[in-house]
Amino acid sequence: MSAISEELRPPGSVHPSPPRAGHVPHGDGRTEQFVLSLTGILPHVYEQAWQAVLDGTPLCRTAFHRLPDGGLLRTVRPRARFRLQIVDWRATRTEVQDARLAERLALESATGLPLDQAPLMRATLIRRDDRTWTFAWRCARELLDRRTGLRLLAEAAEAYQSLLRGAVPRRAEHRPGADAPCGTGGRPGARTRLVGAVGR
Repeated sequence: MSAISEELRPPGSVHPSPPRAGHVPHGDGRTEQFVLSLTGILPHVYEQAWQAVLDGTPLCRTAFHRLPDGGLLRTVRPRARFRLQIVDWRATRTEVQDARLAERLALESATGLPLDQAPLMRATLIRRDDRTWTFAWRCARELLDRRTGLRLLAEAAEAYQSLLRGAVPRRAEHRPGADAPCGTGGRPGARTRLVGAVGR
């Protein structure tokens, strides 16, 4: 988990980084965005809850790799780390927070994700005041549609409540291979060659 203060960063000062040479390019900008208002959340526990979701969901541990002929290879990794970025806006007026959030969401919507880095998602927890947080989460549509994203959010909320009770989060019961990359059956290290130019 990384903590960053953005209180002194004026709106309009955030710009996307250019893609690095030699890496699979960013996706084509097709990301699903989810924004939640959370009250009294414990960031470290919430991050652990999301890690439990990733550990139990092969789809969340999938990455793409470019083949010489331009196709993409999907790889299900045994483990992927969920990184939750924390920012603190408490010293900023509400109207400035709202403008900054709108700008941030617009920027993220226009920026694809590196397809070779699992998990294909980014998450930020923004502290708005002493009790209120905004959770901004986006994922690549190459893997997750909105319905699947909503299911993962619900699973993270359930895992969070389990951790607060001191229990081990219940592993989600999915049909074998239902949410895994096509043809892999969710097996760690499995690979599937895709036909077409996904994310070019």
